[in-house]
Order: sequence, then C-alpha cells, then structure tokens
Amino acid sequence: MGPEKQCIEIGDIVRESEVIIPPNRKPWTGIVVYVQKDHYELHSFLGQLEDMVGIQWLQAGYVESLPASVVILVQKAKKKKKESP
Repeated sequence: MGPEKQCIEIGDIVRESEVIIPPNRKPWTGIVVYVQKDHYELHSFLGQLEDMVGIQWLQAGYVESLPASVVILVQKAKKKKKESP
C-alpha cells in the first residue's frame, strides 16, 4: 500500500515539498484557494487519482495549480460553527 492521501481543502495552509523547491530558495507557504478532485491520473494501469490544488503563495503573490502530492499540509482551515436560529 502506498502513502496515505492528504485531505487538502480550501482554506488550508500548505508549504512546498522539497521536490519542487528550486536551489537556493526557502519553501513557500500558501493558502489553498481551490481543489479539483481527482484531476490527475498518476498511473493509468493502477487507476490512482490525485487532486489538483490551487495555492495562493504568500511570498510570490500569485496562484499556482499543483498536484496535492507536492505540497505539505501545515494547518487545516478552521470549520465554521453552524449558528442555531
């Protein structure tokens, strides 16, 4: 069995994985602004799917679309409490 899939949602704070950081730069931190479920098919013969996440990078000031496997979850977004009438 492979690594457990991260459950990344809108509003989560994430950081770049070492595999995508250019040399001589620290990892960026960002906020997930959208998630497209099962966007990437990693291995067609296995049928394994992966989400695409859109991240607003705080250091760079732009949104980048990446596979969920290349970011590391730093903190989950807080859930809103339902208000009772």
